[in-house]
Amino acid sequence: MVSLNVVGTDADVRGAADLTRPDIDLSLSWLVAQKGLNLEKVHDSGRKFSAIHPCELVDPREFIGAGSVVLLTGIAFAHTPQELPLYVRKLAEAGVAGIGFGLGIAFDEVPSAMIDAAKEAEISLFIVPLETPFISLQAALHREAIRQRDLAHAELLERQQLLSEAAAQGLPELVSRTAQALQAHMCLVDLDGRIAAQAGIPGAEELDFRPIVEETSKRKFGIAAQYGSFNVIAQRLQPQGGRVYGLIAAAPHLFSSHDRTALKHAAGLAELIITRPRELRTMQQELNSLAIAIQIGLSKDQDSMQRIFHHVGDADGRVRPVLVKSKSPQGHHRFIRNLDQRLASYGRMLFALPIDATTSFLIFRGTRSVKNIRELFLGMRTTQRIAVGVPLLWSDLNETVVEELQRVVFGLQAGTLVGPEAKSLNWLGDVQVRSAIGYRVKETWGRLQEIDAGNRTDFACTLEAFLRNGGNISHTAEELETHRHTVRRRMEEIAEILELDLKDPLVAAELLILGNASAASRSH
Repeated sequence: MVSLNVVGTDADVRGAADLTRPDIDLSLSWLVAQKGLNLEKVHDSGRKFSAIHPCELVDPREFIGAGSVVLLTGIAFAHTPQELPLYVRKLAEAGVAGIGFGLGIAFDEVPSAMIDAAKEAEISLFIVPLETPFISLQAALHREAIRQRDLAHAELLERQQLLSEAAAQGLPELVSRTAQALQAHMCLVDLDGRIAAQAGIPGAEELDFRPIVEETSKRKFGIAAQYGSFNVIAQRLQPQGGRVYGLIAAAPHLFSSHDRTALKHAAGLAELIITRPRELRTMQQELNSLAIAIQIGLSKDQDSMQRIFHHVGDADGRVRPVLVKSKSPQGHHRFIRNLDQRLASYGRMLFALPIDATTSFLIFRGTRSVKNIRELFLGMRTTQRIAVGVPLLWSDLNETVVEELQRVVFGLQAGTLVGPEAKSLNWLGDVQVRSAIGYRVKETWGRLQEIDAGNRTDFACTLEAFLRNGGNISHTAEELETHRHTVRRRMEEIAEILELDLKDPLVAAELLILGNASAASRSH
């Protein structure tokens, strides 16, 4: 009977190390094909490598890891070339993937005995010409490593997005989609061996999970192991009441670090699905209590409000306000949906108030920095304009906070996110100032908005983009995704409607300030 060979007891740290393939995996054929290196292949064993180390030691095994390529000129063997075959065999036994032999310093050609030893030991061997510095090989590896890691990161984000979408359809779909993403047999099971969901590798033979479940559950999951020809990683979920679940992946291949990250992500989503009914019921009861309190006028009793904001506030009850402005209602709906799914994958809830079809006011925990929020929105903000405010007590949230962020957003370029340091024109919030410029706002921006509402034109939107892009027609057209001739025609009509010379910098400055004030008042 096949038994489970446990490699480690912590799949997130040490346990999965022996079951993880390198983040980069390169071949000698790839290296030889790099332009400008002028390398010459002597023997290709087919072994993959992930690092390149120049080293002239007679025995570098203590300093060189498996899956590496060693570069040397052979200076240490200049007088003892007969020792090179033994050197080759030692490196092969240590798991070194290949040897780059530099000619022109100690040797003018590769000794035939060294070539024979490389073929016998099945270790790659290639020639590095004198004019090619060793560092150029390392630089080529570094560039490729960055490219592969960026690609892998993008693929991981896409995986997480797909898993988050699958989670909305329940545990079976989540486990099935995880099996597809990892190309692994998957099983979600509790300590009593009760399987909540299971899925196999598409198109592959089924795997009997019973022995794996029995052994992993004895160790309360969280292990890395080998089962016959399968590599197994079990991710333990947070205990749910008295029940402990584990998400098990078994595959005939090694897992990458991104595979393990995706598995952990799926486990987190499974936790949410399992706990969601109880948490949703509790939150619904709190909302019901709050609605009753507001209706009967118990405004002084803020217990319900405190319980609601407890989910988003920090230890001091502070929140971080954020305003997001999208270019279109469709794009905004997509942004909010993706944000909600990303927060769900982290076990967080979305607190968002729609201001209009393209604008939402969001709040996050007060301890979240601008950098944290920027990372949260990574890959999501394309045409959005985002302003992040200063942390404040949730009880201090009011319309003024929203208006200040709207004024900041008005002057931003598409795809820009700024923090509290970008505050500008705050004096426009003064009651006397707003009263003084109210008439001028009405006869400029108000006039355009009125025409837009009656004729379905886009004058206000076009003028806003025009001012934000410094009067550049091409940049305005690019932001609006329309032809520059269309923008130029609209600007001519706008100038005629407002009876203003839009090329005058003072006029443009006045309209920018008035538009800033108008943006903050549109929600009223």
